[in-house]
Amino acid sequence: MEMQGIGTIWSGFSFVLGFLIVFRSNQAYSRFWESVTLFQQIGGEWLNAFSNLLCFCSRDPEKQDQVYEFRYFLSRLMSLLHCNTLQTLCELSDDSLEVLDIGGLNPKSLWHLEKSPDRSKTVLLWISCLIMEAHHKKTIEVPGPILSRAFQELSQGMVCVTDLRKIRDVPFPFPYSQYLLYMLIAHWILAPLVASQVVLRPWWAGIMVLVVSTSYWTLFYIAQEIDQPFGEDANDLPVREMQQQFNTKLQFFLEPASTKIPDFTLESSQHLHVLRSSYKINPSAITSPYSMTSVTAQSFHMDDGHRTATPERQDSSREVQGFSSLLDPLEPRMIHELLSMLLPDVDAAHVKHMLQILGIDDQTELGTLEEKPYQSEDFERLHEQLHEERRASLNDVSVRVDDFLRQESPESQEPELQRSFASLSEALAKTMPRVKRI
Repeated sequence: MEMQGIGTIWSGFSFVLGFLIVFRSNQAYSRFWESVTLFQQIGGEWLNAFSNLLCFCSRDPEKQDQVYEFRYFLSRLMSLLHCNTLQTLCELSDDSLEVLDIGGLNPKSLWHLEKSPDRSKTVLLWISCLIMEAHHKKTIEVPGPILSRAFQELSQGMVCVTDLRKIRDVPFPFPYSQYLLYMLIAHWILAPLVASQVVLRPWWAGIMVLVVSTSYWTLFYIAQEIDQPFGEDANDLPVREMQQQFNTKLQFFLEPASTKIPDFTLESSQHLHVLRSSYKINPSAITSPYSMTSVTAQSFHMDDGHRTATPERQDSSREVQGFSSLLDPLEPRMIHELLSMLLPDVDAAHVKHMLQILGIDDQTELGTLEEKPYQSEDFERLHEQLHEERRASLNDVSVRVDDFLRQESPESQEPELQRSFASLSEALAKTMPRVKRI
């Protein structure tokens, strides 16, 4: 009966201790994850503001020198802002972090920044003044309400900095932490005594005490470790890497190609079902205007130079099996193979006859096709383009099929051909996205 009372009291003590451990661990993990979220949000807000300001820059050729100076000065201040924020929040033995070259700043400004009580807000003020000056000089040509979006994102980033300072400056409540520590010490002392009375085998009692006590202390120290991830410990945030990544993104955005709208050709567009993040583009294909892209469910790449359908260069059947280039220019022979797959019930000779009606033949150069009296304006427009490229695309085939079904020539009145072309039109509609006619 005496031991039964001790067991009841011990169970209550263990329950309270377990509740406090779980509460402490949840609070520590919440603070850790909130710190990670806020750090990422800071970088995201400021990079969005930077990219928006680059887009707002004037396109006037006479102002390009001013735009150039504004872009590079802004990038240096943004790097300095992020660096000062990390230095303010984190406890580093060596707080030297990489920044983009700030040698252009005059010594008086750097001395003023050095004695500032809050360097982050000082740099943010410089950035705001720089933006307003550029707006007055028309270096930034954008309406005020749109420009305010950049100021809003800069301010939101600074609000996140304030929230991080709250986590850094306000620790977990001391009474909870101290009481939990005293209870752990009491449990560490009393657990062997209780186990020796409750468990019959000494070695088994020792194992149970070791496992339970170690688990409690482990959870306690994990909570202590992740509670404030602002330092250089193994479980703290990678501060130096974060600054390096921020600088890398700033430098990449400054490249002329980053603010240049990519060229786009409607007839050469491609419907990508899957695009891996690790896609690769061969540099030689960038200078080749008629290079074909190959897309599969596993990868996306651009082959070297001009792609043809000759046996020496590629196996066209493999390309057709993946429907890799549904809207890219294709060779007539490849179109023949693809349509044979789309119309499995139609023999190859009939498919070849259909292509001849459409003006596509394996043995015919597309630039020397005979003009048909029923060709529409869309067909003629595409025909002129094919005269230059000497290749057809599935989009062209779709247009030609529609032309055939609409015209009233004797060939189009044959029931078998009408059924075949209707089936082909339906198959193309299901296989590829239809391009709206111009």
